[in-house]
Amino acid sequence: MESQMHPALHRPVPYPADEAFENLRQRVHALLDSEDAGRWELLRAEWRYDVALLTNDFRLWMQHLDSGFDIAK
Repeated sequence: MESQMHPALHRPVPYPADEAFENLRQRVHALLDSEDAGRWELLRAEWRYDVALLTNDFRLWMQHLDSGFDIAK
């Protein structure tokens, strides 16, 4: 049985360099450089950025796993 998916969908795609992801990264760096930033504000910004990174890694891992199921032998 042949796969109905487009061949490009079988390869992991890197996280898109979109504006929202870049804003999270810049926010963390700005808070690290700021002397007025509160600990909770910095912790929340770091947590949001880390979750974005982890979900992207999980997405790439799932793409890798899914590509293995499509191999017919």
